[in-house]
Amino acid sequence: MEDSTVILDPTDEREPIRRPLAERPGRLRGTLGIVDISKARGDVFCDEVARLAAGRLPAIDVVRLRKPTYTKPAPGALRAEVAARCTAVIQALAD
Repeated sequence: MEDSTVILDPTDEREPIRRPLAERPGRLRGTLGIVDISKARGDVFCDEVARLAAGRLPAIDVVRLRKPTYTKPAPGALRAEVAARCTAVIQALAD
């Protein structure tokens, strides 16, 4: 895996940004949070991700969380809950 990747920012991309990748655990333990951003049918996608994760990783706990709307950043309380409860997070959307 590379140490950094190019991120294309749809809000103002005059020049692509290079940012380091987030640290990833060698093995998944603890609680996996699956955050639905509230787009249409995102719950269907997240249900399947949760089902697959639970089947393939029986030693972890899977929790489902949901943003109130996809049009705004997650509220501080939700971000705090994710940070407090989750070892790893998948933030998912679907259209």
